[in-house]
Amino acid sequence: MKQIRNVLVVGAGVMGHGFAQVFALNDLAVFLVDQSHELLDRGKRWIRENLEFMVKLQLLEADEIEDVLSRISFTTDFEGPAKKADYVLEAVTEDLDLKKDLFKRLGTIAGPDAILATNTSSYDINELSAVTQNPERVIGTHWFHPPPITPAVEIIPADVTSQETIDQAVAFMKRIGKFPTICKSAPGFVANRIQLAMAAEALAMVEEGLATPEEVDRVVKSSFGFRLSAFGPFEIIDQAGLDTYRAVFQYLYDKLGREQFKPPRILSELIDQGRLGLKSEKGFYDHEDGAAEALKQKRDTRLYARLNIFRDENQEENHP
Repeated sequence: MKQIRNVLVVGAGVMGHGFAQVFALNDLAVFLVDQSHELLDRGKRWIRENLEFMVKLQLLEADEIEDVLSRISFTTDFEGPAKKADYVLEAVTEDLDLKKDLFKRLGTIAGPDAILATNTSSYDINELSAVTQNPERVIGTHWFHPPPITPAVEIIPADVTSQETIDQAVAFMKRIGKFPTICKSAPGFVANRIQLAMAAEALAMVEEGLATPEEVDRVVKSSFGFRLSAFGPFEIIDQAGLDTYRAVFQYLYDKLGREQFKPPRILSELIDQGRLGLKSEKGFYDHEDGAAEALKQKRDTRLYARLNIFRDENQEENHP
């Protein structure tokens, strides 16, 4: 597998400067490119401020700041770095035509085996690979804000992306401490589709006068949002029971009449197969004998650790 040493980040904005910071912290040579020195100076200032705060949090030594910054070349030159880069990460404005023009240029300038990645949060990766020479090396890598901290990176191949490119992208993300997951190229990918569905329902409840924004945020942070950092939705469904979830879906659908609450067919299909979750040792996951008690202990260990953090963060709010 090709060793990635030189990285080009195109765009020094809200996400781009964070990408450059992560790469530089992992001893990579980084080119951070933008259209003007003013934008680059702002990106450099943001990175320095981030690193200084890491020192305050005792995550970095003060004398390491200049070393990290020295690994980043802040430049308006696009072609020179593009020729040298083993890995390119596009982080320009979410404008499809702009991204297409950029990938068309990268296809002719970057080396034929350089990985060309985009951080788009919405566009079909196939539209970018279609305009690029050697389209098999084009891939989506969707990071989340703030990029130096949030672990997830969605890895989204185009239809023609090679397995080698996918493997290299996954290995590279792991190398820099990220938590990559392969997703299909579809509107919203995985995270944003779920996140926007939640946001739509939260907004509807406020519009209907059922709760204030503050009340919604308080409930979410202290209930399912509290658990979601420890377990994903399918792990939680297995713990609660697929039949329980179907019953709640049916009740909400009957009372509210909204299609998003219509019991999903996949629940009924699995229930008909006797897959009720942890209680039947099979649900979305297969659970071994004795898994219920082991999972309960794992759950409680994770959640008690998060509870201490939650209480510290909300102590003043709960005890004015």
